[in-house]
Amino acid sequence: MLRNLITLTSFLSLAAIKGEEVKLFVMTIPFIMGDGLRRNAYKYAVKTAVRDSRRQVTYWELNGRVNRLARALLDMGIRKGDGVALLVGNRIEHIEIVFALAKIGALAIPLDVKWRALEMGSVLSSLEPVALFLDPDCLQEFNKVKKDQAISALKTIVPADASYGGLVDRLDEKEPEVEVEETEPFAVLITSGTTGLPKGCLTTHRTYVLHCINNAIEKGLGVHDIALLSSPIYFNAGRSFTLGMIYFGATVILHERFDPFEVLKTIEREKVTYVGAVPTMCERLLQAQQAQRHDTSSLRCLAITGGKVHASVLEGLRKDITPNVYRTYASTDSGQMAISKPADIDNKPLAAGRPVWCVELRIVDEAGKSLAVNQVGEIICRSPLATEGYYKNPQATLASFRDGWFYTGDLGHFDEEGYLYVVGRKKDMVKSGGISIYPSEIEGVLYSHPDILEAAVIGLPDNDWGEVVKAVVVLNEGSAVQSEDLIRFCKERLAHYKVPKSIDLVSSLPHTNLGKVNKEKLKVSYGL
Repeated sequence: MLRNLITLTSFLSLAAIKGEEVKLFVMTIPFIMGDGLRRNAYKYAVKTAVRDSRRQVTYWELNGRVNRLARALLDMGIRKGDGVALLVGNRIEHIEIVFALAKIGALAIPLDVKWRALEMGSVLSSLEPVALFLDPDCLQEFNKVKKDQAISALKTIVPADASYGGLVDRLDEKEPEVEVEETEPFAVLITSGTTGLPKGCLTTHRTYVLHCINNAIEKGLGVHDIALLSSPIYFNAGRSFTLGMIYFGATVILHERFDPFEVLKTIEREKVTYVGAVPTMCERLLQAQQAQRHDTSSLRCLAITGGKVHASVLEGLRKDITPNVYRTYASTDSGQMAISKPADIDNKPLAAGRPVWCVELRIVDEAGKSLAVNQVGEIICRSPLATEGYYKNPQATLASFRDGWFYTGDLGHFDEEGYLYVVGRKKDMVKSGGISIYPSEIEGVLYSHPDILEAAVIGLPDNDWGEVVKAVVVLNEGSAVQSEDLIRFCKERLAHYKVPKSIDLVSSLPHTNLGKVNKEKLKVSYGL
């Protein structure tokens, strides 16, 4: 490709010297998600595309089933631009539905299969899909939605089984005759926010193909991979690399739920090369590996997103599972923003990494003015990977996007070498005596204590200081450490104003669906 570019450049230069007019015709291939599957059906016809606990399909079979389902959707009256929700877990059907919708220009809206009726009803009412694919395991909870709430836009409910209630049994496998543009909507990606209703991030075909390309550039994702997904496919952390694997012709193995021992067994048995995980999954994988060793030498990429990996866990992963650890700083709203690669960890273990190839990041103050190196401010992002805006929620779009920049709500800084450091959420910052205190720094110290399993730091109101630092800690089983011991431990490692004024020992902390400590719920428990 480079040789061709040089040849073309030389030709144009020579023509210019001779004063000749050159007419250059450039053929571009549109970035359409369904096209990737169609091409792979011919390139890798007999290769296994996806396998779950029930069945497996080759690329030829997958594309054929997707086409039959797409034609069935058209027969049902679903058209380009219509929103279609999925309450479907980690099964081949989920992938078939997403690609079938992509091929007819309809909009996939994957929902969380663990939601209760209130959550289902609220999101379905606000996003107004015209149809729903329903996993049998979600039927009981969904029946409560139908009984208690009006979902006026929802006209059709399709069972998410292998035959889709017989819909695909009699249709042919020809490509659906629908012209889809790369700038048209592909999916609504639900955020896993901790406050209020989740928001739906609207993404186009072009944006999502760029997500696939980004994973190929930054983490080497490609046709050579055997990938394992055991985190929920309806969250962006799992969906992004899974659909990218299909787009490029790799093989995907789906686990319905995360079991660390089963993950390790599968890596060893199937020679898995790529695993995506969030930090809590990594901690459990490490514990399982240390309890019962498995051969994980085939792993060329352990991709971690969704929060901070603490130093002791990171060291254990590199030693006992794979040295090929990639950590990404990302959100559903922005896509990947920065990446820390294996070579970065020795020199910059605390850094979130450098910005990915197509992303521009800035650190700004409250007025939006750029800050200098090592100055902490809000991280803002301009990126072709970012959402087009929030689906049917213009107010949220206006609140998060300004002049083409997405305001992440995260605080961080750059160092002299261009590495990004994320110090915490803007809303979690503690202001004590006029000094800004970042909970993640204190949590990092607490996690270095051998008796601490989990820790969270929040600010409590104080008449004298405005706020004071409070830590809430879960100890390892059998530990006899007291709060006073942990406060002394902090005093030896932190400036006095950062040391928690009190530390509560609890049996557990609340968590989000991604396994991160849910500080909003924790604050509520303290009356905040």
